[in-house]
Amino acid sequence: MIVRVHRSPLRLLGYALVAVPMVLLALDMLFFYRYYPNPEMTQGTRDVQAADGSVTQETVQVYTQTGLAQRRRDVGWGAVLLAGGSVLLAWALADLVAPRRLLAADQDGMSLWLGGRRGAPLRLAWGEVVEVRSGLRRDEAGEVPVLSLRLKAPEQVPVRPRGGVAEPPWLHLYAGEWDRPAHEVAALVEGYVTGFRNWEAYG
Repeated sequence: MIVRVHRSPLRLLGYALVAVPMVLLALDMLFFYRYYPNPEMTQGTRDVQAADGSVTQETVQVYTQTGLAQRRRDVGWGAVLLAGGSVLLAWALADLVAPRRLLAADQDGMSLWLGGRRGAPLRLAWGEVVEVRSGLRRDEAGEVPVLSLRLKAPEQVPVRPRGGVAEPPWLHLYAGEWDRPAHEVAALVEGYVTGFRNWEAYG
């Protein structure tokens, strides 16, 4: 049996649902002010030249000094929200349309994609994996599920793995966004490791 792990589609959908309001709020702050409060304005006048050359004055709305500061704030935050929301939405939709593999295991070994979509996977033969565990690990967001691998050669542990923590000889992979729970993956992977040991001992 081949074990494959991707990012959870429900989690990706949640990211997309967060990104859409960010983009809409940014557009409102930058252009429309339909829901976001307008900067402070006051009435002013300006000269308007007619086709016959005559000049008249018309009343217009202009920003006060406070309003100018508010507008600069809105442009700054709107640009940040628009950029962040657009990137998050594009990333979530791309992963929903073409799911990116995070882990794969078969009878020959396991592959870990720790360097992003374009990076080459870390390939481990079963003889290079000493122990497999699942558990919880505390980080800035609290306790998150992890899949922990103890490797025979500590130098095989990546220095800065994306989506994980390096503590040679241990490699801890964050599993909170996986489409399969860490304990289930650990049991399947441990089955391969145990099978390799039995084959090595008696084969």
